[in-house]
Amino acid sequence: MKYIKVEEKYIKEIESNVIVYRHLKTNARIVTLKNDDDNKVFTIGFRTPPINNTGLTHILEHSVLCGSKKYPIKDPFVELIKGSLNTFLNAMTYPDKTVYPIASRNLKDFHNLMDVYLDAVFYPNIYNKKEIFMQEGWHYELLNENDPIIYNGVVYNEMKGAFSDPSQVLFRRIMHSLYPDTAYGFESGGDPKYIPDLDYEEFKKFHSEYYHPSNSYIYLYGNLDMDYELEYLDNEYLSKFDKIDFDTTIYNQKPFDKPLSFDYYYQAEDLNKKAFLSYNVALTDPNPKLLIAMNILLDAIFNTPGAVLKEALIKAKIADDVDVTFETELKQPMLMIVAVNAYEDKMDRFKKIIDTKLKELLKNGLDKKGILSLITYAEFKAREAGFSARTPKGLNIILSSFSSYLYDDNMPYSNLEVIKYYDELKNDLNNGYFEKIIEEYILNNNHKTYVRLIPKLDYSQEENNIVIKKLKEYKDKLSKEELKKLVEENINLKKYQDEEDKKEDILKLPKLKKEDIEKYSEDYNLEVIDDKYKILFSNYNTNEIGYARLYFDITNIDINMAKYLALYTDILFDISTKGHSYLEINQLIQELTGGMSASLYMTKDINNIPVMKLIYSFSALNKNFDKVFNLLNEVISDTLFNDKDRIKEKLLEIKANLDMQLLSDGHRTAATYAKAGMDEIAYYDDNTKGIMYADFISDIISSFDKKIDDVINNLISINKLLSKKNFIFGFVGDKSSLDIIKNNVDSFYNNLNEDFKYDTFNYKEYKVSVGFKCPINVSYNALCAKYDYKFNGGMLVLTNAINMQYLWFRVRVKGGAYGVFSSIYQDKCLVFTSYRDPNVKNTYDAYIDTPKFIEEFNPNEEELLNYIIGTIANISPVLHVKNKGISAFANYFRKNTIDIRNKIRNEIINVTLDDIKSYKELYLNALNNYNNVTLSSDNKIEENKNLFDTIRNIKK
Repeated sequence: MKYIKVEEKYIKEIESNVIVYRHLKTNARIVTLKNDDDNKVFTIGFRTPPINNTGLTHILEHSVLCGSKKYPIKDPFVELIKGSLNTFLNAMTYPDKTVYPIASRNLKDFHNLMDVYLDAVFYPNIYNKKEIFMQEGWHYELLNENDPIIYNGVVYNEMKGAFSDPSQVLFRRIMHSLYPDTAYGFESGGDPKYIPDLDYEEFKKFHSEYYHPSNSYIYLYGNLDMDYELEYLDNEYLSKFDKIDFDTTIYNQKPFDKPLSFDYYYQAEDLNKKAFLSYNVALTDPNPKLLIAMNILLDAIFNTPGAVLKEALIKAKIADDVDVTFETELKQPMLMIVAVNAYEDKMDRFKKIIDTKLKELLKNGLDKKGILSLITYAEFKAREAGFSARTPKGLNIILSSFSSYLYDDNMPYSNLEVIKYYDELKNDLNNGYFEKIIEEYILNNNHKTYVRLIPKLDYSQEENNIVIKKLKEYKDKLSKEELKKLVEENINLKKYQDEEDKKEDILKLPKLKKEDIEKYSEDYNLEVIDDKYKILFSNYNTNEIGYARLYFDITNIDINMAKYLALYTDILFDISTKGHSYLEINQLIQELTGGMSASLYMTKDINNIPVMKLIYSFSALNKNFDKVFNLLNEVISDTLFNDKDRIKEKLLEIKANLDMQLLSDGHRTAATYAKAGMDEIAYYDDNTKGIMYADFISDIISSFDKKIDDVINNLISINKLLSKKNFIFGFVGDKSSLDIIKNNVDSFYNNLNEDFKYDTFNYKEYKVSVGFKCPINVSYNALCAKYDYKFNGGMLVLTNAINMQYLWFRVRVKGGAYGVFSSIYQDKCLVFTSYRDPNVKNTYDAYIDTPKFIEEFNPNEEELLNYIIGTIANISPVLHVKNKGISAFANYFRKNTIDIRNKIRNEIINVTLDDIKSYKELYLNALNNYNNVTLSSDNKIEENKNLFDTIRNIKK
């Protein structure tokens, strides 16, 4: 007997038969989740509590995927991405665990990926290739004895980027402050100050102890033959090890006797009202019901528009926004109440308002109606069990299980059976349960910290100067022989990186064949019904939930009005109406729907013609359709846009969120701004969610009294765009649900304007070459160019090769950037972007040299097939039925028929090397004229100022 069955249970909520095993020889934990899902998931994880701040666990996560005993090539991870039909392939470092998940709908591919990952984690090449540690972690970089030494390494640069983001810095500092004597007191990702303290021997030792089957958690999910999979696991891997007794227990922090206070600093562009204030508490060993209840309670008193504590803090002008997070992916969850864009001297006032308002809630009672609506909403979302295009449902389930099983061997599925708690919580509304949470876990909980993150203009320069001085002192102490040895080490690293893998080693990697590729694209259900108005109906079984989208055409609308439309969608449901306060509006949304929103949809059809829509969306149970439409009508018709104070509050909140978002997604920010000069939809995108939108919001705030009347008039005028002539209704659900909702849509349609009018915008291309100075220690480099070839699916195969063979190697492996991407779009644009990049000019040089790569690109038939397979995987997402319907609507608007999609798929499958070589001219011609945008530090922008026509600050 190889396994002992610990427990077996059918869990209806996830429609899976769950069996928990222990492997007898190693004590490895295995959980199988058998069901009908063809998107199969395998995950192996390890409990890896960090032992210092060097990022050891993070660097290991990167490094074990750089070659192994069975697959000794330098980067099997990249080779898999090139030529796998995977629906998910990644690795993640958490504060206390490291997880390696894969997913695929193709069984052969699934087994290939599973074998490569198992060999990687148990037998990595890190023991005989120090270069892996140097490349992925850190090294002293010196190629010429006369040059200054610098630090370089992928994780080192990634974490420099993370520690440039104040929201991330604050999160990490809060966690460390609450759990100083535990693993959570260390930085698992790695603090750039301490990453260079990590020793190669310590690195290898950690792997030998922690990456062992005795410390492993293995999950198998989907329509798999579990007996076969278990036999394979034992025969190929687990049986090769013996059990070891090594304590990886994650211990609780001893509760504090009294709250503690801490101050930290971050790089800022200005000091006025730019601090972050936080009020933080830790919980001890909570149960799933408490976690659900705490999330609901926090939404009720902080997160929903009009919530009492958020309102009190905003009205007191403590901050522009309040962000509340309840982090449950820890043994001791933590609650963080954060004032964003705050005055640094308001901490005492901030704490007092929170404590005073919480005491008032205990005395006067909670808004039970509001909490009930939130319970209803949370239950709806739990039953809906949605998932994103790139995160399989099975992986979400596995990670939920892991978040309890990691800490308690008796709790493998405590987080998988949660629906029962919602009825309990509804009953608990009247027995003081929620009040007890406030009293016991927040107010009277001394395990609490107050952390300030204070802006400082020269903070980055001070930190950089410390590093420069430290490196200079290190170099000065080196003898000539040591200096020569360091240069040799770097030369050897470059040789290792440049060296091609042996053909026989490449052949060891498991491969798919051409016949493994599905020849046809998935055709999502769509019926176009012509009635008084056009209905796009996507017929899927959605368990009596209807997904509705009301589209209004706004193609080529005046760009100034487009900005107001973006503002309108940002604030619509957060402003009171004639009949209800915005708090009541949101309570009704939570009570009646699975979400209601307004948004802008902007794209181009296959003929490169703009398609632009204003969309109102909601999901709801059939029984609630009447009430939902009444609510939507009220919001659209009766919102009080003349509430100047509320609009100003929302503007400040939007600006605070934009300030963080634009930098945290710096590669997208730069790419959109660069592309805006060459493509009208990108221009609209930037004006409605990018840098130009942030400038627009800043301008209104800075001249609020002068501009508010114009703002109000423009917001009110948007209703004129809603007419019978530009309306289309989209619905995902079954036919009976459509029949039920149809009367509501008819009434909605009958109340629309007869026609619509708006000013249009005539877009003209323009040159963009901008360096944005930002308070960050890394760079985001974007280049956009236009091509004039007819789009062909084969271009996507070349893009896969450019990304995974050329840019990955030159910009990530050799350059040290955390990420780099290129894309070719049917709108005739090429886009290159880098992410958390230590370089600027070298990265642009890599982009410009792409035609040379294409000229030298000479894959054999098998290698080309790998790129084809990887490209097919990129265009074949696994979607929730809701998203299948929404994709069907998008294909309709873009005129992207199934025949066209199959044509592109066929072009991908049958592309030849000659086809790919012919695209060299496309890139050569396009790269003669390009736009470029970089977000980076003041110093980096100044060092590379010759690359830009304009230099400005990211904030206007």
